[in-house]
Amino acid sequence: FLSSNAKDIGVLYLIYALFSGLVGTAFSVLIRLELSGPGVQFIADNQLYNSIITAHAIIMIFFMVMPALIGGFGNFLL
Repeated sequence: FLSSNAKDIGVLYLIYALFSGLVGTAFSVLIRLELSGPGVQFIADNQLYNSIITAHAIIMIFFMVMPALIGGFGNFLL
């Protein structure tokens, strides 16, 4: 973790993006479970459902896509 090598930093960014993708996928599964049928399924609170959708979007964009594309591939490939 203390390396200044660009390849090592790129790999760490890719690993971080992988774990963030798993968290985002877990939120996606919760959203799909809620939308699997009519009415309220698993999440009774509408505000919690909206917060899960917002958290899913932020995690997938800013914690998975951006570190993987900019940090991971930028440091690893260039």
